Amino acid sequence: DVEVSAAWEMEPRGSEDWCARRGVRRAASAADVIATSDAIMVLASDNFEVHRTLALPAVQSGKPVYVDKFLAPTLRESYEIVAAAEACSTPLMSSSALRFAVELEQLLGALEAPVERFLARGMGNWDGYGVHTVAMAVRAAEGARLRRVCDVGTEGDHMVALDFGPVRGSVEVRQADNQNELFPWQLGVRCATGYRMATVKDYEGFYARLIAAVVDFFRQGRSPTPPAEMLDVVAVLEGARQSRMRDGAWVAAQDPGA
Repeated sequence: DVEVSAAWEMEPRGSEDWCARRGVRRAASAADVIATSDAIMVLASDNFEVHRTLALPAVQSGKPVYVDKFLAPTLRESYEIVAAAEACSTPLMSSSALRFAVELEQLLGALEAPVERFLARGMGNWDGYGVHTVAMAVRAAEGARLRRVCDVGTEGDHMVALDFGPVRGSVEVRQADNQNELFPWQLGVRCATGYRMATVKDYEGFYARLIAAVVDFFRQGRSPTPPAEMLDVVAVLEGARQSRMRDGAWVAAQDPGA
């Protein structure tokens, strides 16, 4: 009972007419989409720098808004989006699809004790695809807030330590031509005396579960990702970049409103 009613793109590229191919009305502007839709998706898979520009008018509408992968490249921009949503009583959701991986749900759902430590592994470039591994790590922290982060890796091989206070863990994200063969997405959690590991294999599953979660969010107006979790994902991504620039020093997770 949900359909894509209209779409608009900021900078059309390539020869394919996405709207014509899928029978979707091509809107005249972003404002047109916002005005004529019941809920809004902000998608800029490789151009996260425009998330704030696209998301702010959307959240000011008061209609449910989903922002793909993560809110914005910086914590300050992300906080602006969250603050605008709160001021307008707008339901807001942002997440990587990996947060909803079937294997992740099974792993965390079977735990009989709180997570004490975790390790998350994945592949891809940090700025565009690091979020998928980070999202699993933040989910494993079970609501604890990020205190600080450090990255002692390199441009293509990130080795990130995360301090959530009572919960600590690590994130490894590696980029290579053969990364798909060698570095599957994995999450391990330590409870009491041992680790339990999950390897993501059902790729169609996490996409399907993400879309199901987004549709439920659009219908009910309740996001499965609270603002604190959305902001901590960005704090990890940005903090790791800053840490590498400082030769692996710890970087505090700053108050985004400061």
